[in-house]
Amino acid sequence: MLDILVMLAIWWAPVLVIIGVLALLGKIEVSAPWLVASIAFYAIYVAAVFSRFHIPGFEAAFGETQYNWSGKLLAIATSAVMIIVTVRSSEKLTFADAGLTFRQREGSVGPALIAIALMIAFIIGLQMLANDGATLDTETLLYQATIPGIDEELMFRGLLLLGLSMAVTGRTWNLWGAPVGWAAILVTIIFALGHSIIVSDGQIQTIWIAMIYTAILGWALMWIRLRTGSILLPIIAHNATNFVGQFF
Repeated sequence: MLDILVMLAIWWAPVLVIIGVLALLGKIEVSAPWLVASIAFYAIYVAAVFSRFHIPGFEAAFGETQYNWSGKLLAIATSAVMIIVTVRSSEKLTFADAGLTFRQREGSVGPALIAIALMIAFIIGLQMLANDGATLDTETLLYQATIPGIDEELMFRGLLLLGLSMAVTGRTWNLWGAPVGWAAILVTIIFALGHSIIVSDGQIQTIWIAMIYTAILGWALMWIRLRTGSILLPIIAHNATNFVGQFF
């Protein structure tokens, strides 16, 4: 539990500093209740992922499982419940505000598919440079093709983006058709830090290469989310990138 609290503090500290500086400079307005809610969303999500929860008999199907299926499925369910409660408790919010819509913004699918192709090409290039061989066991392929995209897009480009968009309001930029605000930048920072800074038994480990490539891929996923207005293609892009990367 202490390790998780330390990780949360490390992941959020730079984000809170950036928010504080921008607020002092008058670049943004901050809603304290929504900021606290956003931190709580992520803390609950992380607690679910790292819980000792196990679906009876589920992971036994793979023998000695390599992945945290139960924790991730619990996190998916937890994120879904938090989105429902958040949207239902506000007259102004809709599920589309969290990206939960099949509708894609007009003219967005083509550019999004190009972005997905570039993401896949990027991960293939990284894997070929790493030259660490393919990972083609059934569990790995099944997991990478399904869980990461649903789990992480629902939280990062779904609920957390919604929460921070309400917490931090300010200038929005049009980036190749995608409306990018400060919340999108902050979520991408959290996404990169969460994939690269690990605390275990009080020891802090920073994987710099992971921070760089998850920041790049996280930003690509964020652009697709904002360009299309939905987490549907980000889910597909995320899982496709993870899945294809196992073959190189």
